[in-house]
Amino acid sequence: MCGICGLFGPAKYIDVPRLKQMTRIMKHRGPDEEAFYVSPTLAFGFRRLAIVDIKGGHQPLTNEDKRIRVIFNGEIYNYKELRDDLVSRGHFLQQAGDGEVLAHLYEEYGLDFPAKLRGTFAIALWDERLRRLLLVRDRLGVKPLYVRYNSESLAFASELGALLIGTEKPVINVQAVDQYLSYRYVPAPNTIFKGIYKVPPGTALLVTYKKGELQVRTKTFWLLPNVKKEISLKEASELVHTTLKEALQIRWPDEVQAAFYFSGGLDSSGLIAMHQLLCNEQARTYAIGFERPHHTRDFRYYSELDQARNAAKALQTQHYERVVPFAEVQQRLGQILTAMDEPIADPTAIPLYFLSEYASSRGEKVVFSGEGADELFGGYSTYLEPSNFRRYHQLPNWTRNVLEHVFPQKTERFSLSLSERYFGVGGLLRFSQKQSLYTTKMLSALAEEKSYFLNQHLLEDDLLPEEERMLQFDMCSWLPENTLMKSDKMTMQHGLEIRLPYLDHELVELGMSFPLPYKVTPKESKVVLRRALAGSLPKEMVTLPKNGFPVPLTAWLMDELKPDVKNVLLDPGARLREFFQPQKIEKMLQADSSHSSRLIWALYVLEVYLTFWQQTQNNICLKPSAEKNRIPKMGGGAI
Repeated sequence: MCGICGLFGPAKYIDVPRLKQMTRIMKHRGPDEEAFYVSPTLAFGFRRLAIVDIKGGHQPLTNEDKRIRVIFNGEIYNYKELRDDLVSRGHFLQQAGDGEVLAHLYEEYGLDFPAKLRGTFAIALWDERLRRLLLVRDRLGVKPLYVRYNSESLAFASELGALLIGTEKPVINVQAVDQYLSYRYVPAPNTIFKGIYKVPPGTALLVTYKKGELQVRTKTFWLLPNVKKEISLKEASELVHTTLKEALQIRWPDEVQAAFYFSGGLDSSGLIAMHQLLCNEQARTYAIGFERPHHTRDFRYYSELDQARNAAKALQTQHYERVVPFAEVQQRLGQILTAMDEPIADPTAIPLYFLSEYASSRGEKVVFSGEGADELFGGYSTYLEPSNFRRYHQLPNWTRNVLEHVFPQKTERFSLSLSERYFGVGGLLRFSQKQSLYTTKMLSALAEEKSYFLNQHLLEDDLLPEEERMLQFDMCSWLPENTLMKSDKMTMQHGLEIRLPYLDHELVELGMSFPLPYKVTPKESKVVLRRALAGSLPKEMVTLPKNGFPVPLTAWLMDELKPDVKNVLLDPGARLREFFQPQKIEKMLQADSSHSSRLIWALYVLEVYLTFWQQTQNNICLKPSAEKNRIPKMGGGAI
């Protein structure tokens, strides 16, 4: 894994000192090497974490005549077969690593080359002859890629923070703030700042400069499939087992050691058991927990190290664990939240940060995780909600009337459509619930700007069961914008590469082809995956419920963290006062209610994030602007 960045445009925009700053702010992503390429109209910056072809593997990479130059972040797992194909077609490759195939693939297949890749990647490719820049993000969005551009120039980077360096002050995107309160992240293509965008997963941007104007066009090279196949559950489980085994094998590194993040749950246990059978070696596993909180809320969420320890014993792994004291959480919380690079109000970033630091301190370079299995195979309990709704609407009218009278707040959701009530696994507030929090200025700014969300339509397809729509939405939005963004930023902060076999695109395409009952039923989750792993795991582990890294967030917010959070959110100089009524925030804090803990946390995360960038860069405009939020003109037809 690496950090990449670059500048494109007329010579006056190729600011080398700025490029070096952009590159060095991402040093944690690539502690092993730094490199640059500068020409009159283009500049590349690169930080390297050496995993493949450690002695070689230098970037930028080129083709034979150096007409094509490439920098990339990620791994190409099928590079050996691609290399053989290219050599058979007359190409001459000089390095042993995976990246060099990219320049030659483009030379051979043109703009269709991303479809040949099996891996995770963010790619910047410069074609000197055609004077065009190609920016590509992998199918599932495992690796991040941001762009910032105007009518004359473009900058790109692996991290949003790199694009805040040496430019005019960015303006807060009020629509992004509004979306953040619903999803707990800012959905693509937006970011929290106007004019800075995320390249959507499975997308290539073609950037040219013609007739004195920058032109950006898009090519979608992969979409999440949704064509169901007729297949037995037995055959489906066998295919999952075979494809997952291959995905794990091709991801296992040859030159450095690797380990597993381990919660003791089904997904990570399945990977470990499969690896030990394939390689006949003892796996190393890492788990994290927190000390018992003072408050009685969330006692069961502070640590599940016992379950991880018992599972590690059953699987006979070399197991490492750490208990993080709250004092350390409190001391480093600001550092953790700003390391996210975007405001993401998922508290599981905290254990992931400490877990990555712990694994890195023990010399690990590559870690494997079970992320993606829940979204692909239906592992979240929220996917059971539609069946409960259907049962509710089958009740006699008089029964529903009584329930609605006794439990008005709980039954309100039963009258809402899926698009009105569901904002992903981590969904927070419905649009109507946010209005009372906003200032008059915020409401006015929102009324002037059109909201845009790439994946909203997925929840509105009435031809699909609600469960299917929820799964699709989470695969396209929650997964890349929350789960994968969090895993990339927290691991790379400590110079670690994370590999995710469940998100091999061939396994994803297979999983998406299965009928809904093979994933989730009213009584069982991850149906086909449990059967696929049944031959590798002890029986009691196959039936394990979903298990992640626990965080006693509610307990902290009601006790240990409460003074800090209160001071930050009620500070007279708080940045959020531009958007939210302070008296409403104060009322929430005084209520001391566990029901509001997720909202309080989301507000706290956003305030800490904005404060950090204002203090660090001292160039962020925090006032809602009359300027329209310009949706990037990435259409312009296919390329």
